[in-house]
Amino acid sequence: MPFIKPRTSRVALATILLSSACSKTHPMFVKILYLDNWTPLSLYFINLLFIVIFLSIYEFIRGDFHKRYSIKRGDVLGIFLTTLTGGIISPLCFLFGLQMVLASEAILLTSISPLFIVIFSVLLLKEHFTKRMIFGGAFLLSSTVVLIWNDIFNASMSVGVPIILVGAIAGSLTTIFHKKFVSGNHLDFLVFIRSLTSLVIVSAILWFVEPEAFAMIKEPPSIWMILGLSVISFIVPYILYYRAIRNVQSLDAGIVLTAGPVIGLLMANAFLKEQIQPDQLVSVLLVGIGITLINVPLTKRRIMPWRLMTIGPLRR
Repeated sequence: MPFIKPRTSRVALATILLSSACSKTHPMFVKILYLDNWTPLSLYFINLLFIVIFLSIYEFIRGDFHKRYSIKRGDVLGIFLTTLTGGIISPLCFLFGLQMVLASEAILLTSISPLFIVIFSVLLLKEHFTKRMIFGGAFLLSSTVVLIWNDIFNASMSVGVPIILVGAIAGSLTTIFHKKFVSGNHLDFLVFIRSLTSLVIVSAILWFVEPEAFAMIKEPPSIWMILGLSVISFIVPYILYYRAIRNVQSLDAGIVLTAGPVIGLLMANAFLKEQIQPDQLVSVLLVGIGITLINVPLTKRRIMPWRLMTIGPLRR
């Protein structure tokens, strides 16, 4: 790739590609686990449990607690809002919607999230649209229209489509709320608090809605698949992406990230035997163009529009 010169940039771009590919395994794991009678709530609960255990070990190893663990008033509001959007609404909408749509469709639908991030940045953070953002957003919007046009025309659109789009909107708001309210000197700890709070809330919901699920969780089937979901789809992308994104140019990252939806479609075809349809090929092409154009850091807070959509409370 001629536009990449330093070795650190090449390593960072490879890391970003790997993190994007890992995050796209999320719907594959979930679809397979649904076959073992997991419900969205119970699956998300045990997934959060593994994430919180990992983050607590990570925070303990880092140590130096008294210097880093001060929470400001703005952080409290940020934790509350990002827990609601990124820890509860977004992942649960994705999981419930995924029951009704194909994994490949879910991957393409969530690819519209950079457009929402740009729109909310303009509305809530006083950022400004640029021509590249407008054109990129138009391509991303077109990709979604192409994907669901036949269903709209035939009045057969699945309820899962708007549910997943609501999840994409909530996930995008998570990034905006995080940038607006959360300070930057102890982010990993605040992400841990957000994940722990999400776990407590989801536990309460599960207790009232699906109390019988706790018997299943005590002796969970497919434990290695669940561990794979937690580690490969959530923890690995979280560790890799946010450290690598600091060392690359936005254009380079945008070009590399266009491979993410393509990899997702190929995995859905390979692991779930989902057939790749012509409208999906057109949609993924439009997504690729849209990502390349829209992935320009917003000026005031240096927000990169493209984010890993499906990593729940770890999103920032």
